[in-house]
Formats: sequence, structure tokens, C-alpha cells
Amino acid sequence: MQVVLVANSLPALNDVTAMELPDIVAEAAKHCDILRRAAEAGGLLVDAMINTSDGSKDNSSSVPLMVVENGCGSPCIDLRQVSSELAAAAKDADLIVLEGMGRALHTNFNAQFKCDALKLAMVKNQRLAEKLIKGNIYDCVCRYEPAS
Repeated sequence: MQVVLVANSLPALNDVTAMELPDIVAEAAKHCDILRRAAEAGGLLVDAMINTSDGSKDNSSSVPLMVVENGCGSPCIDLRQVSSELAAAAKDADLIVLEGMGRALHTNFNAQFKCDALKLAMVKNQRLAEKLIKGNIYDCVCRYEPAS
């Protein structure tokens, strides 16, 4: 098993890029041993980068955490046109999490997957809120869909 964090190849609005993500993970890993071990197992972190305050090392196996570019530079994602690296990483996925209005609602709200999917977003457009969820602007969507 592994965890793959996917981010844009190019900047778009306030989205984090794949180039920025390892630094963010490294900073977060300073405060979370689980994240640190996963990032080390996935090759995101070199042990010397993380300064552990208690000096203890947990040598238990960890799920590798990796970062992959999606091949996009938009807040939306067309899953027919992703990077070959992402396509390979997603091939045997057990779960896909689509986060954000562009990826989870605009372009993939009705998409069906061969694995479980979790679509998370805040609706920032009244028309879209009414059309998709019969709701209001700033309503949140947490839609779990089992594999089809």
C-alpha cells in the first residue's frame, strides 16, 4: 500500500504545485511522526532533514507517501488527460479523493470510478449549489461513492 499526494504541475489560483508539496510535507512532518515516517518511506524526506526532539526512532514499517504531478495547470482536472506518472500511480488505486470545487464538482461530480471515491468541496457559486446539490452558496459537499 502507498499514499500518493497529487498536485498541479503548474500554478493555478491558490493551489499548491507538485514542486511546492514536498516542502510542505517536510514542514508538517516536523510535527507528526506518522507523516514523517511515511514521507521517509516514500523518499520525500531524507532523515537528516527532520530534527526529532526526543531522538527516538520508530522502526515500524510505514506506508510510503509520495508526490506526483497531475500534468495540469487548472483548478479543474480532466482525468482523461493526466500525466503518465499519475495514470500509472492511479492504476491500482483503492480510493481516490478529489478535493476542491473545480476537481470534485465542476469536472468530476458525476464521474464514476473503478475504486472508491471521496469528493470534497465547498460550493462557491449559488447557481452551481442549486443545480448540483439543491443547496446554497458555501454549502460543503462530502460525497462518498463505492467502486462502480
